This record gives sequence, structure tokens and C-alpha cells, in this order.
Amino acid sequence: MPSKTPTGRVPLYRQVQDVLLQRLDGGTLQPGDRLPPETDLAAELRVNRLTVRQAIGELTRAGRLVAKQGSGTFVAPPPRHFPIELAARFINDADGLSEAFRSVGRELTESLVSSEIVLGGSAPRVEEYLPGCRLRRVDTVLAVDGEPWFANSVWMDDRRFADIDGHLRDGVPLYTVWRDVYGVRLKAAWRSFAAGAASPQVAALLGVPPGAAVLFRDGLNLDEDEAPTVYIHRACRSDRVRFVANYAAQD
Repeated sequence: MPSKTPTGRVPLYRQVQDVLLQRLDGGTLQPGDRLPPETDLAAELRVNRLTVRQAIGELTRAGRLVAKQGSGTFVAPPPRHFPIELAARFINDADGLSEAFRSVGRELTESLVSSEIVLGGSAPRVEEYLPGCRLRRVDTVLAVDGEPWFANSVWMDDRRFADIDGHLRDGVPLYTVWRDVYGVRLKAAWRSFAAGAASPQVAALLGVPPGAAVLFRDGLNLDEDEAPTVYIHRACRSDRVRFVANYAAQD
């Protein structure tokens, strides 16, 4: 394994990672191919097995490799980015996504993870936008054709949406419950985006390794009277989704 000079030293696992990336990008390793055993790679590259394991772990978190329990590590399929347009309009389903996915033959479903009352002071950013509310937090997962793509945390006024737990069922979008049960239609006030890494909890919900790249999207929704009504924090799989701000469509 070639080494770098002391002044420009690159960690060995990064060098191994670069070698593997060259094989992935150059087509030596194709999607679906099984990676050689760690011991074989260590011997070939003249490094120890832990160094190889660290390099493989980095590539797995980046979505280039996928580990299958009991089978080994395989080259991941190419990322399938689905563009999601941002538009200021009333939202009729799972944040306006269902129709977009349905138009290309994909099915979007929402599954309930948890629902609980939030203690005052435990969510200061949310309380800033929804002051004076007794907050309820509902966590859900949005799946596309059965594969989890989005992990959501949603805050709302528990008094306004009393007994919402009784209406939350797997597969039924929250937006459908708000509209059909409570007569509340929502539209986006603002959205913010930030790159980050999946926590162990988010990783488990999305089926990705801890530390995998995700896109965090926060937002506030208003009702028809322009009153702040719902705050949403969403972790999106960056290997599946990209957002498009289509300004021309809003003119």
C-alpha cells in the first residue's frame, strides 16, 4: 500500500477507501458484486484487517456498499434520486408527496412510530413557533414501495387535535387525518434544509447505517387562517431524494 509523506499524510483507511472507490467508479466492482473478504483485501493492500474494516464502514455509511447479515458486503445499486418540488400550496396528503410518487407509479405509505405529550421546555425551537400550545409529538416513517425514505417528527397542539391517537393508523397519512377528521387544511410557511448524519435511532427507522448521510428538513405549516399549526422535522435519505425549487411553476 503506498504511503504519503509525513507533511501530507493520509490515514491508511482513507487510502484503502480511495482504492475501493476507484474500483467502484471504474467498474471493476459492479452493483450487486460481493466484496472480497476483509482478510483477502488486507493481504492484497498490505494493511491490517481493522484498517480494511474501517474503510468499508465509511463506504457503507456513504451508501456505496451494503452489508447483508450472514452474506457479506456488496456493492450498492446506484442512487435513485426522486425530485420533490417545493411549492406554496395547500397540502392534501403526506406533505404533498403521495401524488408526486403516484404519478410515476410509486406508492407512498406512512407508518406510526410513537405519539406522546411533550413536556414544556423540552422543545424550545418548536415552542417558539407554536407558543401557548400543549404540544403533542408524533413520529412516523414514510416509505416508498415499502422502503423507508423519510423519518418524521411532527409537533401540534394537542388541544386542537384532541384524541388524534385514535385516528392514527398505519398507512393513513397525518395530512389525511388533519383534513378529514379535524377539517384543517395546511400549507407550507417555510422550509429549511441541512446536511447531517443519521443518529442510531434515525438509522434504525430508515434502514441505513448509523452516521449515514441524510438531509434534515424542518418546516412550519399554517392553516387556512394563516395560523401556525404544525412543526415538522424530517430526516430524508440523501441516496433517494433531492428537492427542487421550481420557481417558474409558482408564477
